[in-house]
Amino acid sequence: MKKIKIGDRLVGKEELTFIIAEIGSNHDGSLERAKELIQASKEAGADAVKFQSFTAGGLFNPYKPENGKWIPHPAYPVIEQLTLPEEWHYELKEYADSIGIIFLSAPFDPDRAALLHKVGVPAFKVASGDLTNEPLLKQLAGYKKPLIISTGAAYLGEVERAIEVIRNEGNEEIAILHCASLYPPRFEDSNIRAMATLSTAFDLPVGYSDHTPGWTVPIAAVTLGGCIIEKHLTFSRALKGPDHPYALEVDEFTRMVEEIRNLEKALGDGIKRPVNDELGERIGTRRSLYARESISKGTVIKEEMFKIVRHAYGLQPADIWKLAGKKASRNINAHELVTWKDVT
Repeated sequence: MKKIKIGDRLVGKEELTFIIAEIGSNHDGSLERAKELIQASKEAGADAVKFQSFTAGGLFNPYKPENGKWIPHPAYPVIEQLTLPEEWHYELKEYADSIGIIFLSAPFDPDRAALLHKVGVPAFKVASGDLTNEPLLKQLAGYKKPLIISTGAAYLGEVERAIEVIRNEGNEEIAILHCASLYPPRFEDSNIRAMATLSTAFDLPVGYSDHTPGWTVPIAAVTLGGCIIEKHLTFSRALKGPDHPYALEVDEFTRMVEEIRNLEKALGDGIKRPVNDELGERIGTRRSLYARESISKGTVIKEEMFKIVRHAYGLQPADIWKLAGKKASRNINAHELVTWKDVT
């Protein structure tokens, strides 16, 4: 599997999971809160913090059809309030750099894509809704930076086409996030085994963008080979705003990161062998052959003369069949360990 590099982090198989704290619109229009969320993401152990770079005009048409008429789109003023101002991007990127966390954002229109490139993001996130926005994909791919593409509500063929568009621009730096574009989805909607399908189909780093409650699904995604985990973070799910209700609070996000890091250690390298600390157990819990009774020198050995008990200081249990028919080369006391030197 190809690996990509985001900032100073390699992302891919056998690397530590790249954990993204998705802020989304949880800054609630406050620059100070945005910075506080960046700091909280860093303290929680995230590798990157991610915002959403949109404008109301670049995302929505101001009117929508209803009952045969075009009426003002009710989401339009909400989006206007949650827009991340252009100048904030520079300040937030600088702040993230200063505390050692990677700043990312998902652009939702060409102007915001150009802005993020100018700001100097090390990679772009593509939202699920823009998987088929080929002009935007082409623009982002042309910047020759890694693209993390979410694939919520998509068929495999649509993912394939998006990758083709990116590669046609000479950009091979791609990672794929499986996702259920529901807020929140049911656990049965998560289908995290689809990550394996994506991995097999494209041989690219694959991860999961999660909106389920808790952290069961992200943990399972890492177990199944997920290289990237994206999860929303908030100070409180009780806050008003579209992204707060399905986010993890800071202490929960911290626990999720801790569990992922513990899991990474537990996954190991897949080679079946004892670890160093187990070597003593090979002696302590396994068995050897001991004399069940006293055996005189010259006696023809029979299986029933031995017992198989702990600890494994000598011959293995399977050697009992090799001993049968041989003769004792010395007097062997009851309960003594038997070795090959004791028979002839």
